Amino acid sequence: MENLGLLTAIGAALAWGSYAVPLKISQSQKLIQFQALMGTGILASGVLFSLVANYPFRLNVWGLLSGLLWASANAISLIAITNLGLSRAIPILASLVILSSFLWGSLVFNELPSGVVSGFIGIGLIISGAVLVSTTGSTQSQSIKKGLVAAIAAGLIFGSQLAPLKIGHVATKDFFFSLCVGIFVTALFIAFLVREKFKNAPYKEGLISGLVWNVGNLASLISISLIGLAKAIPISQSSTLVAVLWGLFYFREITQPKKKVQVLVGAAILLLGVITLGLA
Repeated sequence: MENLGLLTAIGAALAWGSYAVPLKISQSQKLIQFQALMGTGILASGVLFSLVANYPFRLNVWGLLSGLLWASANAISLIAITNLGLSRAIPILASLVILSSFLWGSLVFNELPSGVVSGFIGIGLIISGAVLVSTTGSTQSQSIKKGLVAAIAAGLIFGSQLAPLKIGHVATKDFFFSLCVGIFVTALFIAFLVREKFKNAPYKEGLISGLVWNVGNLASLISISLIGLAKAIPISQSSTLVAVLWGLFYFREITQPKKKVQVLVGAAILLLGVITLGLA
């Protein structure tokens, strides 16, 4: 069972590190439109996965609220990815997810890790790695500034996504479908507010992106149930490295050899911090 837990955690990392790839391939500049299509893919796959896993289709306010937070953060994260690229945006997002999650657990829910010193060392490594990765571009560019602000905001909201579930004490099987519905409804509502049109939309890429993300979501939940948070979460956060590799070697977002090394070293430091924090 432990081997299965490790495999599903690795699967979550692969999916979460790849779900933004269809956006890059589509070259779509209509981010709210893509978000709505992605939400549709998440709901459709959520129905399928719930049937397969025998999860109930009941709705609860905590899961819906969590979905609202995720969809809001994801809309902002698409701005970060568009302006910074995968290899820069994802490490910053991941580091702030870990940081804000740690602060929620330690300060609000009194879940201080057994090794407080190790925990703060992990956070320091995560921040250092994110800074190293995010300084590979020219900070004089307006798009870089916009992308950094979006990445920080999205990371903080993503890191707060599970707070409603902790407050409501909701079981995994009960919030999974509500989470998918919350994401879908919020994504469509945002598209409605901005009066988004869907003519010539990247339907295939958006639906695939939602499916890939939800595969990672379900895989992470299975992994947590088998090997626990301390092992599952650090492994799944290696999605950062997966996204960096996509950006570097497939999309060739960074061409200078020195900056390639800087991104890889920064990603390695960040991952070391994630592992240290997870084992604290």
